[in-house]
Amino acid sequence: MIRNSLFTILMLLFVSEAPADQVATLREVRTVCVDSFGNAEGADLIREKVINRIVKSGKLSPVENRESADAVLTGIGEISKGVAYSASGGSASGGTRYDATLVVRLVGKDKKILWVEEAKPGFLSGSASSSVADKIVKSLLKAIEQDAKAK
Repeated sequence: MIRNSLFTILMLLFVSEAPADQVATLREVRTVCVDSFGNAEGADLIREKVINRIVKSGKLSPVENRESADAVLTGIGEISKGVAYSASGGSASGGTRYDATLVVRLVGKDKKILWVEEAKPGFLSGSASSSVADKIVKSLLKAIEQDAKAK
């Protein structure tokens, strides 16, 4: 009976403890796999820009495969095209206007969602895809920094 109880306790301890290579908090993330942002128009471009900004930050290391990453950044991204016109004082102007949306989540190896965010370009932003990539990466780095301070 004691032997069975000891075995049960040891099994519970073993099962409840996360493996050493799994991160449990946002502050522990060092490597990120930027996964697909879907197959909508512009999703691949937004993904590449997010990777570029992560590299340039020097604060995280992007990796190509999930197995060597502390966490995976995934979600849905899209660039849409529309027409914008304005008229005032007897003159009119117009042209093509691009918009982008990026909704992401950072998922740890244990499938726990560590962080979520969404972004749209600002009113006077240049490139829509660059704007959402900038916003997401800046927000992620800020969240990691804040989590580290909250220790």
